[in-house]
Amino acid sequence: MKRAVILLLLSEILLAAPAIAETGVFFSPGENIRETLLREIDSTTSTLDVAIHEITSYDFARALIHARERGVKVRVVADSKKAKTKSSRINFLIQQGIPVKVLGGREREMMGHRFAIFDGKRIIVGSFDWSEVSFKGNYEGLLILQETEIIDAYQKEFDRLWREKRVIR
Repeated sequence: MKRAVILLLLSEILLAAPAIAETGVFFSPGENIRETLLREIDSTTSTLDVAIHEITSYDFARALIHARERGVKVRVVADSKKAKTKSSRINFLIQQGIPVKVLGGREREMMGHRFAIFDGKRIIVGSFDWSEVSFKGNYEGLLILQETEIIDAYQKEFDRLWREKRVIR
């Protein structure tokens, strides 16, 4: 009897744990990119580096803040023009203690990357912005990978962006 109860409890714990994708390709509209990305953020345990054109989604901003509150080292690089828009959540992230750098701002310059590195082990890359519009109807894509060489290349690019001197606020 005790064994059956223990097995039942273990199965409930495993079912309640957030599922993360090892690799995958997702497209919107139609596939649930938003929930996939939120699960990835929620499952992160140590580091989360985000290079993104814009963040307007309150859900994504809150997920980053919750990750930081769990002890995850979160860093964000975003586009300076998009960070100044009324719908941007960048200032909200800064107010909540998330380290943020904004790049671009000159005539034709912009920070156009859209990728995130989770614990140095998984990467999400694609056209998907972390915006309300992106998951409400845009035709966008997201790729989740765990290939070390690809993650290393993107980590080097993120670190280069983080050191960038032309930061505009």
